[in-house]
Amino acid sequence: MKSSEEIKQLAYERLSEAEILCENEKYDGAFYLAGYSIELMLKAKVCEHFDIDNLFDETCQIYGVGEVRKALKTHDIGVLLVFSGLFIKLENAKSTDKVLMQTYARLFATSGRCLWNEQVRYQVLGSQNAENVQALITLLQHEAGVLQWIEKN
Repeated sequence: MKSSEEIKQLAYERLSEAEILCENEKYDGAFYLAGYSIELMLKAKVCEHFDIDNLFDETCQIYGVGEVRKALKTHDIGVLLVFSGLFIKLENAKSTDKVLMQTYARLFATSGRCLWNEQVRYQVLGSQNAENVQALITLLQHEAGVLQWIEKN
């Protein structure tokens, strides 16, 4: 990926793939890809935040970007929210936005720990249930969903 726009396109593609998996009752994979779409959109936002379009391109030779890239190899949505500059904005927005609040509730435990992470791909088959995954995908596809919110903020 060479640009934040390509990363955004990939985020929407992964959400589309999550929907296909969900329709075919492959809820574990659907949940993983739905969360991954958020990770990708946040990484696109991080590129924009640092004003380096190709932040994840290993051939980028801007001084210091290698150290930033190391830190951004995380899959932690909470950490990516901080790097994107959106953590506090989301905390504030979810208190008045029903769609963001519902999405947040499906992604984060009451302790603030993210329920989605790259390790969910290794969970036992059947770890995710249809209702939760379908609801998450619907929320992410919503015109006021978190993917669109990240892109606009």
